[in-house]
Amino acid sequence: MRASMCLLTVILAVGLTGCGGRPAERTSDSTADTTAVSIPPPEPVTVVAQRPAIEEEYIVHGACPFECCKYGDWTLFEGGALRSEPNQDADSVGSVDAGARVHTDSGVMVLHPPGVGVIAGDTGSTAAGPRAGDTVEVISYTGQKVTRVRWQGQELEKPPTGVHMLRDPVQRWWVYITDPSTLRGGWLLVQGVPAEGVGAPNACGGH
Repeated sequence: MRASMCLLTVILAVGLTGCGGRPAERTSDSTADTTAVSIPPPEPVTVVAQRPAIEEEYIVHGACPFECCKYGDWTLFEGGALRSEPNQDADSVGSVDAGARVHTDSGVMVLHPPGVGVIAGDTGSTAAGPRAGDTVEVISYTGQKVTRVRWQGQELEKPPTGVHMLRDPVQRWWVYITDPSTLRGGWLLVQGVPAEGVGAPNACGGH
């Protein structure tokens, strides 16, 4: 019996020596899933510079869009409908005929929409104002000697060469007229009509 135990011990010793002297490691019967999962990179975020919001309408009160323009007694070369407000959709309150003598009280220039421009380089911009390349709202009309712009709530004046226009303002000139014969008043649209076209007195010439 003892001889048999010794023989079993020798056989085990030989078996362990054949495996490098280390006990056999247990391996799993199942093979681990090593399939690579492709994760797409995140899409790049594009930063877009936001332009200032441009209001749909800007009104210049008291505007008279030609040199030496002055409101007063006019003889109209062209007539038209009188409106309750300086708006083509406003109610009609009467009309005036060509050749009528009327009194013009005042006028407004309606910019609808205002223009859009970019500040040109080397325009003497201060640290508090728009810099070259900034987008501004153009709130001046044809005939003004300076270009008025609005930027971040500020209204500023720039030389005409200081602003590169991207879009011209669409302007309509409305004049408030009183007919002396009826004392009826209203707004007359005289868009695009030069001084000679409305028979306006020229303050420079005194007539």
